[in-house]
Amino acid sequence: MKKSIIAVLIIVLGGLFFGALGVTAEEEEEKKENGTIMTISPPRQKIVLVPGETFEGSITVSNAVDSSSALKYSVTIGSFGLHKDENGKSDYEDSDLETVTGYNQIMDWIKLGKEKGTIEPNESDTVPFTITVPSDAPAGGQYATIIVQNDSSAEGSGDGSVSIQNVVRFASTVIAEIAGETRRSGEILENSIPAFVFSSPLPASSTVKNNGNVHTDAKYSLQVWPLFSDEEICTNEEEPTESLIMPETERLHVEECNLPAIGIYRAKQTVEIFGEKSVMEKTIFMCPLWLLFLIVFVIVALVIWIVTKTKNKKSHKQSERKEEVAE
Repeated sequence: MKKSIIAVLIIVLGGLFFGALGVTAEEEEEKKENGTIMTISPPRQKIVLVPGETFEGSITVSNAVDSSSALKYSVTIGSFGLHKDENGKSDYEDSDLETVTGYNQIMDWIKLGKEKGTIEPNESDTVPFTITVPSDAPAGGQYATIIVQNDSSAEGSGDGSVSIQNVVRFASTVIAEIAGETRRSGEILENSIPAFVFSSPLPASSTVKNNGNVHTDAKYSLQVWPLFSDEEICTNEEEPTESLIMPETERLHVEECNLPAIGIYRAKQTVEIFGEKSVMEKTIFMCPLWLLFLIVFVIVALVIWIVTKTKNKKSHKQSERKEEVAE
C-alpha cells in the first residue's frame, strides 16, 4: 500500500512539473473558404442626423472574383437590432424579417440611389443613398442596414455574368444618433471572474445594460499576472475591447486570456459604460480536471493509509497486552 501511494505521488509531482512548463495549445479552427464573391465598405457608419435635414452617403461594393465573369448584385434596406439565436444567445444583427421597433424608423427615411448593379472582375461600384430626417423625428438612436447580395438570377443568363448557386449577402450598418434630448445612462449588471479554471482560456464575463435612448460602446479590459510576479501574462488595458450596446438592451460579453496549464494567477477585469465603471479582482486557480481527480485520489489514499496504519498499531498493542496478561 505504501509503495502504491509513493508511486502515485511521483506521478502527481511529474504532472505538476511538466504541466507547469507547457502552455495549453489552442487548436486553431481551419478556415474554410466561404465562397465570398464580393466585399462592401464601410461595414459600419456612425453618423449624427438633424431633424428636418437630409444626409448624403454611399457604400462601395467590390467584385472580389478573380475571373473573367461579372457580378450582378441587388441592394435592400433591413433592420438592425438585438436578436436571439436558437440557444438564447443575444447579439446585434441585420434582418429584413424581424419586427421593426421604434429604433428602426430610419428604414423609411433611407432612399437608395440604385437597387441593382453589375460589377466587372476586380472592379468596384458605388451605391449612393440619402437619409431624409422628418422634422418631428424622436431624439436618440436609429439603426438600419444596407444589405447587398448577389443576384442568383444571373445563373444561366448567357450575358457573361457569373454563375452563382449560393446567395451571399453582406450588410453595411447605419448607426445614427438623432440630435435632440438624449438619455445616456447605463449599469453594469455583472462583472465575474471564475476562481477555478480547468482548461484555458480563462473566461471573464460581464453583462451591461443601456438604460438610455442612444447607443454607446462599452469598454472591457482584462489583465492577468502570475501570483508572485508583476509581469503580465495578458492585458488589453491600453486598448480595451469595445462593444456596441444599443438603447434599452442588455448584452453579455466575455473576455478571454490563454494561461499556462497549471498555476495560480491574479486577474483584474474592468468594465465601463456611460462613465460607470466596475473593477473585479480575483485569485485564479488553474488546474486540469484529471489532475484534480488525481490529487483527490491521493488525499483519500493517504487518509485510508493513515487510518489503516493507526488501526494496525492499536491492534498490535492490544495483542501485546493480551500476551502480557496471559503470561
